[in-house]
Amino acid sequence: MSLKNWVDNGWLHSHKSSRQEIQNLLEIVDRDIKDSRQKGLSAD
Repeated sequence: MSLKNWVDNGWLHSHKSSRQEIQNLLEIVDRDIKDSRQKGLSAD
């Protein structure tokens, strides 16, 4: 099944992201990587 099929079925929608949105997501990634280095956290 192609992505076009997903769009045609209404399961996938186009989204225009902003520079700020991408920056916010990258900051979350950085935070999560930092958090993952803490000892005593669960593996998941």
